[in-house]
Amino acid sequence: MAFEFLTRGLELTSSREREALLYLKKHRILDLLVHLTSSILFHRPDKPREFLQDMLSRIKIAKITSVDFPYLIDDSNLVSMFEIMDPTNQGFITPVQYKEALKNLGLLDSDEVIDENLEVITKDYFRKDVARKTLKMWLSF
Repeated sequence: MAFEFLTRGLELTSSREREALLYLKKHRILDLLVHLTSSILFHRPDKPREFLQDMLSRIKIAKITSVDFPYLIDDSNLVSMFEIMDPTNQGFITPVQYKEALKNLGLLDSDEVIDENLEVITKDYFRKDVARKTLKMWLSF
C-alpha cells in the first residue's frame, strides 16, 4: 500500500533508520497520512488543521463504535467504478480487474493474494468486499 510506495528506493544506512521505518510500517502511519492527505485534497477545507483534527476524532469514534468511518468513496462511487470496469453491462468483472481496483483504492496489501481461480466478481461481491476491506483498513489505524 502507501508504505511500499513511499519507501521504495530508500537507502537505510543505520539501524535507527531501519527501526524507524519498521515502526511506521507496523502502525500504518504512512497509510493513515496518505488517507488524511487525500481527504484534505478532496474536500479542500478552509481550515485544514481543524479538518484534520475532526477527521482524527471521527476515526477514533468510528473505531470504538464501528460505524460512520470517514470514507471518501461511498456505495454509489463503488457502483460507478464497477460499471466502468463492466462497460458491456455483463454484471461481472474478472479477478484481475478486481485486483487492480483494490490496488487503486489502496486496499490491497503487497502480500495479499486474490483468488484468481474465481471466474467472475459480481457487483454485489465487489461492493461488499470493498466495504469490508475499507472497514478493516480503518480499524487498523
